[in-house]
Amino acid sequence: MYCVSFILGFIGNLMSLRVLTNRRSRRLASVSATRSLLVNLAVCDLAVVCVCMPITLGSQIYMAWVYGDLLCRAVPFTQAISVSASVLTLTVISVNRYYSVKSPLQARSMFTRRRILATVAVVWTVSSIMCAPIAVMNRRREISFGTFAILVCQEEWPQHRLKQGYNVLLFVMLYCLPVTFNLTISFLTGRRLWGGKKSTFADLDPRSQALHTSRLKTRQKIAKMVVCLVLLFAVSWLPLYLVDLWIDREQRPPSWLLQTRPFAQWLGLTNSSLNPICYCFIGDLYRSAKVIRTRYYQKVASLFGSSSFSSSAAVASPTTVIADSKMKDGECQHIKASAAAASASMVT
Repeated sequence: MYCVSFILGFIGNLMSLRVLTNRRSRRLASVSATRSLLVNLAVCDLAVVCVCMPITLGSQIYMAWVYGDLLCRAVPFTQAISVSASVLTLTVISVNRYYSVKSPLQARSMFTRRRILATVAVVWTVSSIMCAPIAVMNRRREISFGTFAILVCQEEWPQHRLKQGYNVLLFVMLYCLPVTFNLTISFLTGRRLWGGKKSTFADLDPRSQALHTSRLKTRQKIAKMVVCLVLLFAVSWLPLYLVDLWIDREQRPPSWLLQTRPFAQWLGLTNSSLNPICYCFIGDLYRSAKVIRTRYYQKVASLFGSSSFSSSAAVASPTTVIADSKMKDGECQHIKASAAAASASMVT
């Protein structure tokens, strides 16, 4: 399962970054603020796929931590900060889309390129501060089973209540509040998009009506995409949050609960692999991906075509040389015969 998630997430997020950073796209230029935020979201997902997935799979296979103390602190911190940055980026996207529908002129002045970059920096700073205790408290620990001992990577807090309180804080600040806020503001955005009065633009000329219809469809597609991203995040990470909170409450967690956690971990990490699928709601992203894929196939076909042409030319060249040599031999014999006949006539 991890292999499928890794391949899907790696290729999908790379393609998403390739398409989102393509400046030739006209439709994406009109939603440049959303595009910049989606680039940040794709970077978060790519970090989870490239860093967290392989090491998490390896630790589950070996049943021990074999990656050293540095990665013991870095991998959980990378997962936590990426999840935090993802949900906060989704929150900014939801606010951006709401103001783009409610008051487009105000949205353009609020969400400039400089402010978007500053917002992304604030998102990563807040995420780093909130997730810093994970990097501090995680460390390797040796567990002995008689004469046999293994190293594991665990959080070691001075008091167990501090760990419980911190996990509850993360659950509230990085799951409950953002998901509730995003769903609420997405509902308000959808009500304005699908429940607005259509007769307002009836007195416009056909060209203006077509332009308004195109913008409305683009906004509706982006609104659907945001809702899908929020729902995917909510469904993917809820089991892991609940399992961790349950384990913290139990002094001796049941075996079935401990066996459930690897699946919950995989489900949460797979969220980073499924996000690129939601980007297909923006039709221009899907078409741009098809164009890139078509160009790639054309380059590969031309490469193989040129190589086959050169090889066929190389194969045909010896035959040509042989034919030319045969022609030259025939010409030489003809010249020799003519010379002999001429000499014979001169003798006679």
